Amino acid sequence: MASQAFEQPASAVCPLSPLQLSLLVAPVEASIFVLGPSPALLGEPPLAAIMESMSAADVPEGELWITGGSGFLGKYLAAVETGSPAICTRSSEVDLLDLDAVCGFLRQGRIRKIIHAAGFVGGIGLNLEHPGRMATDNLRMGLNVLEAAARQGGCRVVIVSTVCVYPERASVPTKETEMFDGFPSEVTSFYGIAKRTLLTVAEGLSREFGLEYSYVIPTNLYGPGDHFEEEKSHVIPALIRRVVEAKESGQDEVVVWGDGTQTRDLLFVEDAARGIHLALQDRALGQVFNLGSGQEVSVRQMAETICELVGYPGRLTWDTTKPGGAPRRALDPGKAQELLGFEPRIGIREGLGKTIEWYLQSR
Repeated sequence: MASQAFEQPASAVCPLSPLQLSLLVAPVEASIFVLGPSPALLGEPPLAAIMESMSAADVPEGELWITGGSGFLGKYLAAVETGSPAICTRSSEVDLLDLDAVCGFLRQGRIRKIIHAAGFVGGIGLNLEHPGRMATDNLRMGLNVLEAAARQGGCRVVIVSTVCVYPERASVPTKETEMFDGFPSEVTSFYGIAKRTLLTVAEGLSREFGLEYSYVIPTNLYGPGDHFEEEKSHVIPALIRRVVEAKESGQDEVVVWGDGTQTRDLLFVEDAARGIHLALQDRALGQVFNLGSGQEVSVRQMAETICELVGYPGRLTWDTTKPGGAPRRALDPGKAQELLGFEPRIGIREGLGKTIEWYLQSR
């Protein structure tokens, strides 16, 4: 990170044009940009309508750094109204794999809050192809952010984790206390173990150096702006892309990995962003929180609903020779509901409809 990062001219700072943010597709032009609280920055409907109700109560004042702020979740995190600006960076400006770069960035500004949402993430295929990077990149980025925050002092960190931290045979719905009760699903274990390790590191830094942290585990996220590329897409965008392509090309079947019985707890990304911001509150310090809908939906149900909403008349074919991931996965959201007041607002059918509409308009 260059030393002049916080001395950029006003022309390099938000507000961004509606075009840059309206569809949440193109990379943001500004190297380091500041997002204020106005959801209008997200441009015209349908995204403006999705975002207009976003708010986070009781978020402490001060300047916020969102790592991964130009990513899928990061853009929604930046849009949450907090009453203070959010600084979002891209890897080309602050290399999270470089501890010196992260420390230098924190020294230059007045960062008092960090939401660490950056990561090397993707679907089952990417996890199988890059297990090494899943482990090393995600662990190194998290370690550097936590160590830099501890060195700087006065920084409160929210670690955005993943359901992949939980044991494959954890009870369903899964409670936060079960994280270390077994080994994660083999397919995503390298990613899950890396993220799990960050909780132990954060607690150690808290005890020795007074680091203030909270640890949030969102369930499977989806929504407008998600990754629809074949190599990076998770279950919802992958299904939407395949069904839309099959309808447009006249294919009479869509092949889906697994047998369709696998269940997931799905959370609309806007709801997740609100919940993550709530974890900046004093009452969240040193705590682990699940963010989920509290409902299980099978992959078969997801696929059938998507086919219905898209208007695809063909059939679904299940390829049982391919992995389908963990058999069941749903989180117990009770702790976040009780301590943070978190409640999802968007149901699965409404959320899928919004996501499909966005995908059709953004291509």
